[in-house]
Amino acid sequence: MPRKVVTRNPHREVGVLNPGWLLDHPVEHESNLEKNFIMVALACPVVKDIVHQPITLTLVHPNGESQKYTPDFRVRLTDDTQIIVEVKPEVFVAENKVKHDLAKGQLASEGTPFLVVTEKHINANGLSARAILLMRYGRLSFDEDSALECKQLLEEEFRGSAQVHELVSKGVSESLVWKMVAAHQLRVPVGLNINPQETVELNTQKGDCHDYFCTWFGIA
Repeated sequence: MPRKVVTRNPHREVGVLNPGWLLDHPVEHESNLEKNFIMVALACPVVKDIVHQPITLTLVHPNGESQKYTPDFRVRLTDDTQIIVEVKPEVFVAENKVKHDLAKGQLASEGTPFLVVTEKHINANGLSARAILLMRYGRLSFDEDSALECKQLLEEEFRGSAQVHELVSKGVSESLVWKMVAAHQLRVPVGLNINPQETVELNTQKGDCHDYFCTWFGIA
């Protein structure tokens, strides 16, 4: 879909991604780094929803001063847990450490994890470039019968797991395979290698979604 741009103030341009194959709403971003984060997060098979600037916190510093803070994203996972995420260039992380630590502590008291994600996580080993490619597959259209046949083939002939080229050899469209990965019907290992040798399997991840999400971004 065409990129929608609106202007909130003279210094900040807001773009919108419309991942209609996975979400029922657009997701705003205020920088290329945030845009790349959204795409990498959408590629993660345990992600169920992403919302931009979901809450505003009132942080209380040790000296009693208060500060309003709006994190960048809320990511909801398939086990219905959620993570609040701040996307920040690595060069600005140190100067925002106190604010981030306060936010992390406040959210932890409510049972919600807080993560700071930088370009070192988002762009590691070309991860964001591969996520962009996966989004292009996500926009393709295939009928539900073809997807169902792919799933049945995977279950009946490959016991739920196969390399992409093995499915293609059985007559499955490679584009369909990657479309199903983008739609989280199928999943690939952490690293998101989009090539015929990659292994795909039915997306049945149920637990440990927080840990999986962190691993997806290379966060210990």
